[in-house]
Amino acid sequence: MSHGVRIWLTGCLAVVMAAVSAEFARAQVERPSSARHSPYGPGQTLRKLEAAARGCGYSVLAKVSAPAGAASEGAALVLGLPEGVTPVLVDEQARRIDAPLALVVVPLPDGGAEVRFREPPAAEAVEALGPEAADRLAAVIDTALA
Repeated sequence: MSHGVRIWLTGCLAVVMAAVSAEFARAQVERPSSARHSPYGPGQTLRKLEAAARGCGYSVLAKVSAPAGAASEGAALVLGLPEGVTPVLVDEQARRIDAPLALVVVPLPDGGAEVRFREPPAAEAVEALGPEAADRLAAVIDTALA
């Protein structure tokens, strides 16, 4: 595990909400992530992601709308393991908290949406969730956007 970074597996919604709220407060360039275009609107994209996540064995811990005045509009879908927990990364050096299984959906001017996700998954998340974690998250996104 890298120095200064801890991972928690938690079902505590307060911790998950803090991580997701921090996500909305950051600009897109401040988070190591990737994005995929969805031809569907934000609401339909969220519903398709939720269905695909459940089909891939994830639980859905929370759906969170961006607060007013956030750096990004949209909503986040926080995925969890079947046990009802999700990883939360705490980077003490950067003073950041992150939910690596959060999928952020933002509206686009073309009527579609953008799905933002952490890629590659943090080494700490892979260590905690297993090497197949990245493939499972990619399968969720691929299935939903097909």
